[in-house]
Amino acid sequence: MVKLLKSLRSNLDSWSTMTIVLTLAIISPIFLIFKGILLPSNEIFEHIKNTVLNEYLYNTVIIAMGVTIITAILGVSLAWFVSVYEFPCRRLFSISLILPLTIPSYIAGYIYSDMFSFTGSISRILSKLGINLRIDILNIYGVIIVFSLFFYPYVFIIMKGYFNKSSKNMIEASRSLGKTLPETFFKVILPLSRVAIISGVSLVLMEVLNAYGLVSYFGVNTFSIGIFRAWLSLGDLTSALKLSAILVIFIFGILYIESKSRGHKKYTISTKSKPLKTIKLKGYKCIVVFTYCMIILLFSFIIPILQLLYWTKLSYLHFDYFELLGVFKNSLGITVVACFIIVTVSIIIANTMRLKKDMIFLAKIVNMGYSIPGAVIAVGVMTIFIFLDQNLKGVYTSLGIDKSLVLSSSYLILIFAYLVRFLAVSYSNIDSNFKKIGTKFHQVSRTFGFGITRTFFKVDLPMIKPAIFSSFILVFIEITKELPLTLILRPFNFNTLATLVQQYANDEMIQESSIPSLIIIGMCSIAVLIFSRKEK
Repeated sequence: MVKLLKSLRSNLDSWSTMTIVLTLAIISPIFLIFKGILLPSNEIFEHIKNTVLNEYLYNTVIIAMGVTIITAILGVSLAWFVSVYEFPCRRLFSISLILPLTIPSYIAGYIYSDMFSFTGSISRILSKLGINLRIDILNIYGVIIVFSLFFYPYVFIIMKGYFNKSSKNMIEASRSLGKTLPETFFKVILPLSRVAIISGVSLVLMEVLNAYGLVSYFGVNTFSIGIFRAWLSLGDLTSALKLSAILVIFIFGILYIESKSRGHKKYTISTKSKPLKTIKLKGYKCIVVFTYCMIILLFSFIIPILQLLYWTKLSYLHFDYFELLGVFKNSLGITVVACFIIVTVSIIIANTMRLKKDMIFLAKIVNMGYSIPGAVIAVGVMTIFIFLDQNLKGVYTSLGIDKSLVLSSSYLILIFAYLVRFLAVSYSNIDSNFKKIGTKFHQVSRTFGFGITRTFFKVDLPMIKPAIFSSFILVFIEITKELPLTLILRPFNFNTLATLVQQYANDEMIQESSIPSLIIIGMCSIAVLIFSRKEK
């Protein structure tokens, strides 16, 4: 510790100081959550522990296991087909199979629950065919299927990039030894893809544990539901903190076990690998692969969009467009401001980390937020802002402000929570770009007598502009779809498109939720397509 403090003191400059201050601010709600496990139990938490805690734990584990297995199968198989084989519409599938990522899971849940309801389109079609069958999806299995259909693109995107960059040499080596393509896939490609697959399913796992809208609507009790109830229904912050601490320990336990099981194994991608040449499929194999890709695309994107368009046709005449315009401005405004702040903070921290190698440990700490569910972060952030408000009462009074909760009822609390939760999304992109350009140009500039800040604006910033743009788009998509954080921390009478959709769904006005849902999906789809073109 002494050595670390000496190192920090000798290397302290304006960039390091900003990084340390920002890091302390960002990790403060996370450490507060850990502290929650040490709080003494109260009557409400004892009641939760004796009645529903085991149910929260069981449902969360079953959903997480089911979704990670199914998304791994879907993501890996689809990525393998569009990367290795040539079949009709392959290029179209390569792009369109990413689009389910633009549909928030809670909107997908509203759509499929209505379609499978007693008066829904699926039940009516079955009735017309003379089949008296009603399928109930409002249960834990329905949650697993809906999550899997809309989260598999996380695995698909990572595996498609992995196959395109690394498979050619491995496939050629395997086939030269007499192995068929299926044998090559199961005996060579799949074992070597383990790290990439785990990266994809880890993202899926984080999204599953963060989700609130879908499990709430389907009536399945998970940890997210428990945290919402403890705080918003029972008004007990202590129980919410203790439940959050248990969930965070559970998540870090999973990540630790995975890391230990992987050991020191590393799989590298050769930069000299040639582009993968696709193999043309013929006959029944071509039909089977095309049908498989089309069925997944139908259920994960085309059918939900068609259902939303049908609801829009039924509801557009009596929709309140004045309210929608205000909500759209709210959503766009706070998202753009939050994206600007998050990308700026990630640039400051990433630039410091590449120049000060002895501070690199701060990067791992500051990026912990993305692995923690939004409802948990909301509890930590709210606790800190209430503490600040309580200690700033004198300042508020001297300024003539007749309110006790100034910071905790402002937009600042929401933007800060977005920063804690989504910093890692922007940071990883900026950091990887800094690693690509290295420090050679930076050092040349410094030898001419330019300082760190001037070198950054004159040399480094122009070179990372594409990464800044990509980071902005990725964070924009995440915040546009975000629900749990916004639902808990939004100022009074402040709605975003996501909360408006949830409000309509809770009021059993599913058809009216279609227009804001389509706007969310449209905004995210445009952002995804721009990002895909930039990545090429």
